[in-house]
Amino acid sequence: MRHLIHVQHLIVALAALPLVADAGPEIQMPSEPARPAFVKRRHATSRPRPKLAPAKEVATDDDDSPPGLAPAKDAADKPNRDGASRQQGASNHDGASDHDGASKALSAPGSFEHDGAEATDIEKVEPTAGDESNLDATSLTDSVATPSKKSKWIEPYGAIAGGMRLESLHQPDTAHTGTQNPTVAVSRLGLRGGVGSHITFASEFEASLGGPLGYGASVWEGQAAIAVRNQFVRYARDGFTFAAGRIDDPASFDYVSQHVADLLLTDQYTRDPLLYSGADRGNGLWGSYDIGRHVTAGLTFHSTNPTGITGTLIIGGKLQPFDRPFYLAAAQVGNNQNNLPDQNLHIYFGSPSLTLHYDHFEAKTEVQMYSLDTQEAIMTDQTIRGYNLRVGARGWTQTPIGRLTGFANVSRNKNEILDPTTSKYRLPDLFKSYTLSGGVDFDYTKHNGIGLQYALVDTIEPDHHTRQHYLNVGTTYWIEDSLAIGVRAAVFAQQISGEMMTTGSRSLFVTARLVLQ
Repeated sequence: MRHLIHVQHLIVALAALPLVADAGPEIQMPSEPARPAFVKRRHATSRPRPKLAPAKEVATDDDDSPPGLAPAKDAADKPNRDGASRQQGASNHDGASDHDGASKALSAPGSFEHDGAEATDIEKVEPTAGDESNLDATSLTDSVATPSKKSKWIEPYGAIAGGMRLESLHQPDTAHTGTQNPTVAVSRLGLRGGVGSHITFASEFEASLGGPLGYGASVWEGQAAIAVRNQFVRYARDGFTFAAGRIDDPASFDYVSQHVADLLLTDQYTRDPLLYSGADRGNGLWGSYDIGRHVTAGLTFHSTNPTGITGTLIIGGKLQPFDRPFYLAAAQVGNNQNNLPDQNLHIYFGSPSLTLHYDHFEAKTEVQMYSLDTQEAIMTDQTIRGYNLRVGARGWTQTPIGRLTGFANVSRNKNEILDPTTSKYRLPDLFKSYTLSGGVDFDYTKHNGIGLQYALVDTIEPDHHTRQHYLNVGTTYWIEDSLAIGVRAAVFAQQISGEMMTTGSRSLFVTARLVLQ
């Protein structure tokens, strides 16, 4: 009986269920299984995933320069400043801007696709042929990626060169320096990047050659001579470009042979002529404006210690016990607890310039003006004022047997001289100097070829006249797109008034060079 009562109660409860369902609120069931709490949907704003795109052809057999140097481009192909600065190409040399350092070719275009969002193309444009003024792989005039307005990008670049130098010295009997045949090495490594369509930046360091003859700068624990080369932020828009930081002035570097840049233009035979002609790199400001398709106006300004820029090397005149004011400031480095140069010297340095660029010809001219105070602590002393006029040109053409390039550069410097003992008052005489350089390159297959370059540096000051000759003949063979073997013969000769003997040295370089693009 008890079991029968329980069955009746169960039947009554089941019959009441439809009435309860009608009285309660309607519950919407999910149309798809619920995701676990730790799984998040990817939105259009999440980090883009790379999507491979077919590579575009960026170089041909007629390219203007080898890997590491800016290839020639048609003026009509240059990107506008909305996103990338115009390329006049100032590559610091086969691989490096040294100065004529190494500007690297940028990678082929690719695209980035967002889930649920539009794909954004990011195109990287190769720099045009130009001043070998920056063997640092990135120069202010190198072209940069043109990303979407909100995107960011960053990539490494650099160059590594090493080998052996065989030397023969020609010196007076009073000198007791023996011949050395050092193994040499120089490397540069940096990061460059951009934010949006108009902002780019670069930061680059160098492990140096160890002096102009490469006798060494290393210790057992590692490289002892590390230098900052480029360190700048740049903004480009509508033909205007502005940069601040540690910069190079593209118009201040001579055109050089790309086949003598096996050590990134850091040795005595290739570096010194550049410095004496006014190659300028250091802490400062730089701006340019594109005047039409073929002309660019530029302006560089520095206000710093004389050791803060390389342009100070053109200023001559003895300041005891040194031959040039630059060395007076540099002499304090390592002699005080902060390892800083002499803070009692200061220079103002300004350089307006014009650059022309056409399909098979380019030229640049500049006037460098400066005022150097050698004793900031004294208000009654006089400054050293002067100027340096520069002009350079390069042309290239394709022949049935290869590509032929010719170049020439001229600079003329004049500056006042202070009394060498007190450094307070100007003398009536002037320091005068000029540099002449020129050469040819012949590329018989792509970037493989031979090059010849000669430079003359002539300086005149009271009771002293010096003439220096620099001759380089080199050949380059690119085993891979980024790896080259180089052989170069170089001669340096110096003639000093009042001395009967010409002194100097001869060297043979055998090197390998890798350009990280």
